[in-house]
Amino acid sequence: MNEGIFYDVIRKTLFGGVLRQSHVENISGILRAFTEVGDGDRDTIAYSLATPYHETGATMRPVREGFCKTDAGSRQAVLNLARKRGPNSSVARYSQPAGPYGHVYYGRGYPQLTWFENYDEASADAGVDLVANPDAMLDPVISARVLVRGIMDGRWNGRGRGIDYYEGGDDFLDDDEAIQARRTVNVQDKAKLIAGYHRKFYDALTLAGGWK
Repeated sequence: MNEGIFYDVIRKTLFGGVLRQSHVENISGILRAFTEVGDGDRDTIAYSLATPYHETGATMRPVREGFCKTDAGSRQAVLNLARKRGPNSSVARYSQPAGPYGHVYYGRGYPQLTWFENYDEASADAGVDLVANPDAMLDPVISARVLVRGIMDGRWNGRGRGIDYYEGGDDFLDDDEAIQARRTVNVQDKAKLIAGYHRKFYDALTLAGGWK
């Protein structure tokens, strides 16, 4: 892939003409993770870039839920959100300490990984015990690896439907299918918006000759 072309295109289409070194470093990390554990499909890497673009507020840096700087800050943020949404909401349940270490498994990293069970399952891909050390999801390499594998195998939608499922019979993710592909991460939350980001990353990868 011609990285110069790729970064020049996304600088204009996604980053308002300003692409910082931190953007490049973190995007390059996601691309490397995809090379290591991905499926070689352009749609998959485009969606693996569109997801963190949305979840991190376009910083492309792994973040805690609520964009808080500390664990204590995010714990409070999810408790506040739980009060707004009510005791039966999902955030009310995952905002409570769980497991043997008393951690709260709120959203962390590129996919905003939540729930004790998801941290436990993702530990194999992360290469570290995420139950014992959930903040390891803030490591760009670990976070990127978990993100790519999760989008591919559909572990977060409860049905094992990875991104290939949403491509249909032509192995190409059109705009409507990209909306449905949000189900690989978080049901349909901001699905249309993220589908638009997917298209821009996909077009940049195409122009740069990246993947098939």
